[in-house]
Amino acid sequence: MMKKAALLTLLTILIFTSLGAAEDLDDFDKNLLIRVFKNVGSDDLDYMARLGLNSRDISLVLYYYSSSGRKLDEDNLREIARNREKIRNFHRYFGLPHIIFDDDLIRFRHPRRDRHYPPLDTKKYDKKYEFPGGSEKIRIRGNNYEYKYENKKDGIEEEIEIKNQKYEYYYKDRNMVEMLNVHYANQKYQYYYKNLNTGQIINREGRGRILDKDLVYEEIKEEYYELEEDKNDKDDDKKENNEDENNEDNESSISFKIEIDLSDIFD
Repeated sequence: MMKKAALLTLLTILIFTSLGAAEDLDDFDKNLLIRVFKNVGSDDLDYMARLGLNSRDISLVLYYYSSSGRKLDEDNLREIARNREKIRNFHRYFGLPHIIFDDDLIRFRHPRRDRHYPPLDTKKYDKKYEFPGGSEKIRIRGNNYEYKYENKKDGIEEEIEIKNQKYEYYYKDRNMVEMLNVHYANQKYQYYYKNLNTGQIINREGRGRILDKDLVYEEIKEEYYELEEDKNDKDDDKKENNEDENNEDNESSISFKIEIDLSDIFD
């Protein structure tokens, strides 16, 4: 029994050594990430740090997974840790643009749903999934990424196209339309959203900032301070005024919710 335990310990050490040196996350970074990203716990962060991911790496990883709705599991984390120098370029595997807005992180409003994703760091990939009333297609050729989903039963259309110089996103269902176009040459973007039930329209345009882990970390810190400020703000009149001022472009209901499954590690 002792030999088996020693062998397991040695194997665990070798695995983590092959992935990278363990990082230390201070209490501030733990509180920051747990506060901003829903469903992430201290044990999850400790595991990511043991894989060699620092707080900025983790910020970008959690941003990818929360923005795309993709489930984060142990296999994903190990693959990312093995390729942590390429994390910045993994945006296309999540169907995300390589910029953030000029003043904020990109946060889509369309509903989450189960969907398929290509393996991380793949250069050639073709998959088509068919189901009654619709289909889902993914195609990757080098840096080119194409995604198309159609569900006639639920009235859902979704398309993503990523090339060297552009990013295009389109989503429509019975309740909303959402679009984002980015020209990488000048980093200009146009975002459009319309709620088909209420008639609310949101138009945003500007010159985005290149996505990287340091930038995402700083934006998450700003989000954290805003959440803390809102928590401590007990002035109802001031709160009501803020809601009126931001009614046309209020993103407070769009949380960084992440579906995370590391249960096998901790059970």
